[in-house]
Amino acid sequence: MKYFFLVMTCLSLYACSSSNNEKHLEQIAEMNTSLDSLEKVMLANEIDTIAALRIATNGVELRIKNNYYSDTIDMELGKKMDAYKVMRRDLGPLSRSYTTVQTGITEERLSLKNLKMDIQNGNGDQSKYQEYVDFENGKVNQLSKILAEYVKEKNKTMKTFHKLHKELYDFSIEVMNKKLSQTKQKK
Repeated sequence: MKYFFLVMTCLSLYACSSSNNEKHLEQIAEMNTSLDSLEKVMLANEIDTIAALRIATNGVELRIKNNYYSDTIDMELGKKMDAYKVMRRDLGPLSRSYTTVQTGITEERLSLKNLKMDIQNGNGDQSKYQEYVDFENGKVNQLSKILAEYVKEKNKTMKTFHKLHKELYDFSIEVMNKKLSQTKQKK
């Protein structure tokens, strides 16, 4: 009778452990699905021309800075230039945020794969599996927050770019040409 009780206790503990492992594996599968969704959003919001945007915006600012002289203060132009400069400065952090999310998703996929293998093979301290799953879930949530902030800032930055770039680009070319023609007349 003792042996029967001992065997039943072991079997029930194994069944409970197996049930918990299935729960952990389901949570890992959900996190992998979340990573897939994050990756789709990330790719849909990629700014593939950040380097070109930076060069273009720097060129506009330099042309205006080097060629525009006025006796009066143009408040409207000043506000546009300030917004344009802020937008240009935001391009660097946007690029870093994108890279952070991209790298984070890749690293998290590997972490989840390793955790899944450990759970399936019963490796490590099984009593800590839930703690490990919760930790990885926190990392996925953090990636989601970083991506949401990236998308928000990207949309704001691109809105400003599209609103001001053409006008300020044309203005920078105009003042540059005006200065060149004045320089030619003096010679």
